[in-house]
Amino acid sequence: MTAIDDVTEQQRAVWSAAAAGWERSADWFEKNSGGLSEWLCDAAGMRAGMHVLDVACGSGNPATTAAERVRPGGRVVATDLSPDMVAVTERKARRLGLDNVEVREMDAQALAFPDATFDAATCRFGLMLPADPVKAAAEIRRVLKPGARFATAVWDVPAKNPFFTTISAVLAEFVPAPPPDPEAPGVFRLAPPGELERVLRAAGFDDVRVEARPITLTYDSPDDYWRIQTDLAAPLRAALGTLPPDQVSRLKARVFESLRPHMDGAAVRLGATPICASAGRN
Repeated sequence: MTAIDDVTEQQRAVWSAAAAGWERSADWFEKNSGGLSEWLCDAAGMRAGMHVLDVACGSGNPATTAAERVRPGGRVVATDLSPDMVAVTERKARRLGLDNVEVREMDAQALAFPDATFDAATCRFGLMLPADPVKAAAEIRRVLKPGARFATAVWDVPAKNPFFTTISAVLAEFVPAPPPDPEAPGVFRLAPPGELERVLRAAGFDDVRVEARPITLTYDSPDDYWRIQTDLAAPLRAALGTLPPDQVSRLKARVFESLRPHMDGAAVRLGATPICASAGRN
């Protein structure tokens, strides 16, 4: 097994373990994401009748939003490395009555589709996670028809994402870790200025357009914040699993202290900044 295979299997295991949490909290995330699914569908130029690919479909968005957008006559293929995430998307599509969504377990670095299959593609918070993001982006470009567009979103730098860093800074007090490898899969891997555009251009895309779209995430209470973050943040869940219960209780208390500057009455409000991009396949 190669180093890339090892990383891919690690990512499959991490996100499979997080699938149930994402299913529980997906509606909250969609409500708080500032219309990001709609932006991705717009930026990819989706319209009725199109055949669309959603890579790293996770808990089902923007795949299900795209499925509604391409009706009548259009269809969406939603792929994810994790079979558990694929199952979450399938259940969501069924729950919404969408019969034009097909789900497939698939590595973004090796898409099992012929060249020039799709009219548009999306990937929300997934492109920073493959072992080789350029290879993943190049695969997405390969399966797009000439003239099609790809729309994606990743996370901006840590300073612009306190919804991550508020809890990760406290976690580091309890689970010390070496500085992250900037070239390893991770939440902020494509955050450095110009990095997302570099990856897309290296993959062969042109007409690359990048913009930041700051949002505010609202939690009903500190307990709500803890529940949602432990649902959604796969690395956090993994780290908590290494701590004894008394340490988890102390960690939770410290997190609640760190949330005080972000309280609005009983609610917690934290900023987050996706970097969004669209790119053309010439």
